[in-house]
Amino acid sequence: MRLLCLNANTTPYVTDTVADAMRAALGPAADVVPCTPAFGPAIIKTRVDNAVAAHGVLDAAARHRDVDGVMLAVSFDTALDALREALSVPVVGMTEASVAMARMLGGRIGYVSMGRAVAPLYAETLTHCALERDLAGWESVEAPAAYRPGDKTAVDRLLAAAAGRLAEAGADVVVLVGAVLAGAAARVQAASAVPVIDGGAAGALTLRAMVDLAAPKPRVGRFALRPGGGLAGVSAALGALQPPDALQPPGALPPPDAP
Repeated sequence: MRLLCLNANTTPYVTDTVADAMRAALGPAADVVPCTPAFGPAIIKTRVDNAVAAHGVLDAAARHRDVDGVMLAVSFDTALDALREALSVPVVGMTEASVAMARMLGGRIGYVSMGRAVAPLYAETLTHCALERDLAGWESVEAPAAYRPGDKTAVDRLLAAAAGRLAEAGADVVVLVGAVLAGAAARVQAASAVPVIDGGAAGALTLRAMVDLAAPKPRVGRFALRPGGGLAGVSAALGALQPPDALQPPGALPPPDAP
């Protein structure tokens, strides 16, 4: 099983962190292929960053078609629906997988993310997860050391403390939101009174199950591959990701809607 670990930012350390967590969860049965986009934000912090990152993700995915499944190694699940439409293999967002797994454990969910400034962006971009449905609380921690190699003792202490506060507030399970936190759940679990989940393991295990399920690509509906309007100014690989509309000449505008 060959799985693409597809980051949406251009920081290789984040890509490698998620890929390592995937390998730890899946073992030798899966060949995890790390992929960092050729362009985009170093770390997603704004709407503009996320929009540009979506282009980078699609371009990178178009260049890696020889895989059995794709996991988005980004906590905003950037370009998830677009990838599901364009690709014929399963695509999993690491955050949606974490939330789904937390809900199967049952009860209210507490979330821990990196950086208070991006908390509103999470609320905007993770609407597909309906986070408010069973939200027990949200903690944001400031830990720049999480984004660079080295000892993670201080980072884990902050995460464990945040998980403890969420448990006291009524959380039955805690989700660590952030690609750079992949693998951290296993390190802080012993200090937590409730289960702790991160997207590295949850996403990897979900993707493996989807690949094993072998569900076919839909031919109709929201995620069927449909002809596009013709992409200009993008890489050849990305331009070939969706078929052009044969009825629309290159560069032509679509006809206006009939009254």
